[in-house]
Amino acid sequence: MKLNTIVSVLDSLSTATDPTLSRALSLARWYESDLHVVHVPPSRRVREDVGDEVHAERITRVTEASGTDGVNVIPAVLLGSPVRAIADYIDRVSADLVVVGKKARRGSGYWAAGSFAAALGKAVKSPTIAIPSDDSPTDSGLFRNVLVPIDFSEVSLRALAEALVLAQQSGGHLRLLHVLEGFPYETVYSGSRAFRLMRDFRSRVARVNRELQSLIPPDALNWSEIDVATVSGLAHEAIVAAASEQRADLIVLGLPRRSRVEEFVAGSTVHTVLRRTTSPVLLVPGPATANLVRPADEDAVHFAAHAGAFGLSAAIKPDRAREGGLSWQ
Repeated sequence: MKLNTIVSVLDSLSTATDPTLSRALSLARWYESDLHVVHVPPSRRVREDVGDEVHAERITRVTEASGTDGVNVIPAVLLGSPVRAIADYIDRVSADLVVVGKKARRGSGYWAAGSFAAALGKAVKSPTIAIPSDDSPTDSGLFRNVLVPIDFSEVSLRALAEALVLAQQSGGHLRLLHVLEGFPYETVYSGSRAFRLMRDFRSRVARVNRELQSLIPPDALNWSEIDVATVSGLAHEAIVAAASEQRADLIVLGLPRRSRVEEFVAGSTVHTVLRRTTSPVLLVPGPATANLVRPADEDAVHFAAHAGAFGLSAAIKPDRAREGGLSWQ
């Protein structure tokens, strides 16, 4: 499977170049996909007689200003609650990927930066990529420096499957990151206790790194540079810091389907990363309810193959991909 259909969410009908739309157009060109550009204007601004046609024409003008270059663009004006209206449309056209901005939104209520992308990501079955306002896609639209946080849950392993495909397609660099949250890193120790603490920490890091290495398909190193890292700290801070240090052009996050109550009680790493990072973030939905961290004493690791929206090796264009394919253990 390849990306046959991409949906890009247009925030504004301004004729200025839109970074979210530019990224969507780059991806559509690479995958030779249909691109649906959707906009949800405030209901009071859409007249029943000519509103849809006028807005559709504006969408077309904005898209052309960003450079369609042969991409098949389908404009669509949607009415109603933005998340619900867009999610219904995505389901109707069987979209393989959703591209949305992660800046703060106004219109039908107020959405903090990244919260709209997270809400939409939870409402749809396909992966959702959140684009920062200063994004500058390459001509190919591919991501060459990818960071994927892993907590060994099903949803994070789905994210890893997508990240591996992206790394295979670009031949770039992929880092698997695990965060040891709960390790007493914030306390100052001295003497023998400090030595024991550091020895225990190094032992845990080495063990988790071996587990991360076991998730990498044997053939993967033939077509991409892949490494692993385990750090201690708060999940969102560690992820944002790692992305900045690595200069990641994409973070791939598993998106657990938590209730609002669970997010209020436990907090949401995804929301915080979306707000603080300057990198695009690919949200990969999953059925599991999980954090992006794992207690350090959990030993069992299970890895299941997931076809994913990017289609694993089947999505690769033979003339653009490096030799080698994905083989799962």
